[in-house]
Amino acid sequence: MHENLTLGVSPITETVYLGRLNKKGNMWLNGKRDVTEMFLKCCAEFFKPGTEHTLSVDGEPYLIITAKNPKKTKAK
Repeated sequence: MHENLTLGVSPITETVYLGRLNKKGNMWLNGKRDVTEMFLKCCAEFFKPGTEHTLSVDGEPYLIITAKNPKKTKAK
């Protein structure tokens, strides 16, 4: 069965959720899951230290993310 799953972030708790939204797309339907830890582990694997990634929204650059290893960064 195909489910229309989506990821979303709570602006209050910074929790990443996976679940289904209502037809308007403004409310979670029952069964949303907290996937924050899984999401952050995936990000850590994707954004490897020493790499830089440009994230685009609607085809336009939005953010540049530079990944650094905190153990190799000297404190100032």
